[in-house]
Amino acid sequence: MSAEQQVALALRKERLMVRAGQQRDELAQLGERLKKPCAVADKVMDAGRYVKGHPLAAGAALALVAVLGRRHVFRVAGYAWSGWKAWRFASRWTQESGLIKRFVNN
Repeated sequence: MSAEQQVALALRKERLMVRAGQQRDELAQLGERLKKPCAVADKVMDAGRYVKGHPLAAGAALALVAVLGRRHVFRVAGYAWSGWKAWRFASRWTQESGLIKRFVNN
């Protein structure tokens, strides 16, 4: 292989590496734009798997919606959500503070 061919090959390799870097950057930008929609799709798939695995819970939820009506269901769901968040906070707080361990050990 002549020196000219080696130089041409090195230049081609350099151009390909620059092009590959640009394409990686474009894919990274595209991935950032798709991160939230993919996260939503994952949550929907998880909810579907839960409903499929717990048909009794899904039926009970539908019965609750039918009995309470749409307006009341949102109110009850808000209360349930707030209660769940409070429970999580209290559980985390008691674990981090060691309050339960101190109470049980005394």
